[in-house]
Amino acid sequence: MVTVSRAQAQAASSLVGTWLVEEKDGIFSIAPCPSDASRLCGWLVGMDYTEAEPEKDVWGRSECGLEIISNMKRRKNGQWHGTILDPRSGRTYQAIMWQGKGDTLKLRGYVGLSLFGETQTWSRIAAPVIGRQCRMKIN
Repeated sequence: MVTVSRAQAQAASSLVGTWLVEEKDGIFSIAPCPSDASRLCGWLVGMDYTEAEPEKDVWGRSECGLEIISNMKRRKNGQWHGTILDPRSGRTYQAIMWQGKGDTLKLRGYVGLSLFGETQTWSRIAAPVIGRQCRMKIN
């Protein structure tokens, strides 16, 4: 059985939810991982695409519903460390995420040292409009 402290649950709750990516072409759902509720995971739940079906990953699976952010564990500094998948290459990178200013989430993917990475700022989206096969609409 997995137990989660009240402090861990409160820290996680600020990141749990739906997030619009910086480019405004994707929506992620961040929630406790199914295998370990003390860690956070993220699934691609909304995509902006024009084809009949959503994009496929390198293995031919739909990116709709794919777990992209995995195994994020909270550190004492308030940041969450885990991995992020690039579905087009199949490569997994180290990642850090944390609560930004206002209602934003900061996500940094990197190789080796976080100094050699890229940070994106995502915005919370309270009521995303998502249709079949993760097709999203941004108003």
